[in-house]
Amino acid sequence: MLFRLIALVFSFIIPFANAASEDRLTVSGSTSVTYLIDVLSEHYEKETGQVIEVQGTGSSAGILAVNKGISELGMSSRYLKNSEIMPDLKTHVIAYDGLTLVVHPENPVVSLTSKQISEIYRGKITNWRQVGGEDQKIAVVSRELASGSRYSFESFLGLTRVYKGAQVSDISASLLVVNANSMVKMLVSNNKHAMGYISAGTIEPSIKSVAVDGVSYSLSNMEDGSYKLSRPFLLLHKKDELSDISQNFLNYVLSAKSQKLAASMGFIPVIK
Repeated sequence: MLFRLIALVFSFIIPFANAASEDRLTVSGSTSVTYLIDVLSEHYEKETGQVIEVQGTGSSAGILAVNKGISELGMSSRYLKNSEIMPDLKTHVIAYDGLTLVVHPENPVVSLTSKQISEIYRGKITNWRQVGGEDQKIAVVSRELASGSRYSFESFLGLTRVYKGAQVSDISASLLVVNANSMVKMLVSNNKHAMGYISAGTIEPSIKSVAVDGVSYSLSNMEDGSYKLSRPFLLLHKKDELSDISQNFLNYVLSAKSQKLAASMGFIPVIK
């Protein structure tokens, strides 16, 4: 299934890949990082006239696209797996983000324990009444296998198991799986009994963040380590193979000006 997904992604991005030229660049990968890079690229284009095409294809697809030479710059919302690390691959942390559980604003539940969350995603808790909510079935939303958000979420909460020597997902097969932060937000904002997880930097009034183990998401809680669900935003590329526009855009993303903008969007900058 994952290979078919990546093949489908590549069929979409190949016509645009390797389009790095003097005035145009394609960046592909994590849909969470896309939210930040979209904003930065708009500012960059206004200042330079160079076009940055940002494609949210998922962290795994973005990493693979760079390793295969299909894309010059890739985006990931997780650290690379051992199988993805190559000697000629270089990664740059451009910001830190939190993952947050979200529910409909009218849902009375404001906090869940790590154990409760794990049991919800394993299908052992199925009704909001079991965690202090209304007597309604929980509509649980997760992300696709190629998602960096899903990988980080499952790693944080121990929602994995070892199968034939490999670490695999251990969530219920009955959950609704979608392929972007925006889809999670749309489903949760339109269903009073739904629950999902998203990049904390993309939270908006149509959904409500739920505290984990009594600690709510905030930049200060993430910075002091009390909020545990945090992960890096990465840009990656092949070493010594960047075009001028790729290098210039990477420098722009890591500039003090861009990092200040990232902080204003709810992310933790790497340069303060």
